Amino acid sequence: MDALTSIQWDVMFRPEFRAMLLKGIETTLMLTAGALVGGLLLGMGVAFCRLAPSRWIRVPATVYVELVRTIPLLVHLMFWYFAVPELLPDETRRALYKHDVGFYAALCALILYSAAFISEDLRSGVRGIPRGQAEAANSLGFGFLDTFRLVILPQALRATVPPLLGQAMTIAKNTTVAMMIGVTELAAVTQAVQDASFLSVGVYAFTSVFFLLIAVVLTGLGQWYQRRFPAR
Repeated sequence: MDALTSIQWDVMFRPEFRAMLLKGIETTLMLTAGALVGGLLLGMGVAFCRLAPSRWIRVPATVYVELVRTIPLLVHLMFWYFAVPELLPDETRRALYKHDVGFYAALCALILYSAAFISEDLRSGVRGIPRGQAEAANSLGFGFLDTFRLVILPQALRATVPPLLGQAMTIAKNTTVAMMIGVTELAAVTQAVQDASFLSVGVYAFTSVFFLLIAVVLTGLGQWYQRRFPAR
């Protein structure tokens, strides 16, 4: 008991660390929101391609999903941070290095990585919709694109909200990988505060609670959604 009371739990809230803490939380939330929105938009496109009747559209989308899911996220991150800038023209590369390359590299890696998993959730949701929905739309003169956009996708999104909230939770945790390329998200700030204060327990306890709260909130939203809109 004495060991617990001797731990300085408020270390992250000290004035000398407060600005770092707020910056780390802001960066983590920005990466999470950007990767979730970008991954959802790209994932919808990939899911559409994977369900397309033409194999010239379907096969590249399948290769993308399988390739991305096979390669670790850290490798994706390193590729976007170290390799992609070297492939750009000199002027573009110099302009890019005037900005926070690490943040944008992490965001691109998270979007492309998350989109592969989100597309599979959406594809599962689409496959769960009765075929009669598409057949009815086709009988009314809808083409494949209009049927997918106006009939199938809205129902699939509704059915896949709980899995998408789970993906949001995963994305939030995956943002910690960005510290490997110098992005000052919460995990990097935690390490910096620990190095400066040598108070490991309080520092890492705060970060653990932060991600735990994100998980609790998203889990609660998922449970509320399932009660509010039960599966039919």
